[in-house]
Amino acid sequence: MCFVLEITIIEPFDLLDFQKRARECCDPKKLFELWEDVCRRYDRHEIGQYDYEEMKEAIWPNLHALDTLRRAINETEQPARPKQRKLA
Repeated sequence: MCFVLEITIIEPFDLLDFQKRARECCDPKKLFELWEDVCRRYDRHEIGQYDYEEMKEAIWPNLHALDTLRRAINETEQPARPKQRKLA
C-alpha cells in the first residue's frame, strides 16, 4: 500500500507586510493577485474583518490609479482617424 502526502505551505498573514507590498506594487496583475489572496483568506476565516478592511484601503486606491493611468495611455495611443470627406 502506498500513500502520497501532499504538503501545502501557507504563508502567514502579516498585515504590515501585505500593506507594504500593496503600496509598493505597480503591476496591476500582481496587485489583483494580492487582492484575491486577501479575499481567499477572508473567506476561509484566516483573517478577520479588520485585516480585510485595512487591505482593501491599501489595495483599491492603487488599483484604481493604475486603471485610470492605463485608460489614459490607451486613449493617447490610438491613431487619429482620418476625416471622411462628404460627397456632394
